[in-house]
Amino acid sequence: MTKSTSFLKKYFLSHREVTKELTEKIASEDYAYKPTDTSMTAEELVTHMLTSFHQFACIAAGEEPEKLHEDTEQATLQELAERYTDASVKKIESISDERLEETIDLSETFGMKVPAWRLIEIGIDHEINHKGNLFVYVRSLGFNELPMFVKA
Repeated sequence: MTKSTSFLKKYFLSHREVTKELTEKIASEDYAYKPTDTSMTAEELVTHMLTSFHQFACIAAGEEPEKLHEDTEQATLQELAERYTDASVKKIESISDERLEETIDLSETFGMKVPAWRLIEIGIDHEINHKGNLFVYVRSLGFNELPMFVKA
């Protein structure tokens, strides 16, 4: 079952827009917050979500994963969310129909081979998983009015 870049972009943004909305609720003084001792900090979680999806998109496009920020950079999580979202959308849009069908060997990393379109979906699924965590963080920070888990 093939997916188009148009479909994948829309599906990605339906979840990323919620991630961005949740990220906007995290103030810089709460970047170090974590709900348990073994959890990532809020900053680590959001950064992981943003960078991981972009890496999936780069690999699906047949390119080396790229980092769009330096760890020493003083960008806010909201700025990083905008930067990585814009770049990820462009990366998805750059994938040809032929490339979407190409098999990508992820045997060493994930133990499977998948078409490029499925790798994008796996990246979205990864974000969905961590977005659930992010809801817990934001609720624990005292926010009660939260978005739905997906935007139509």
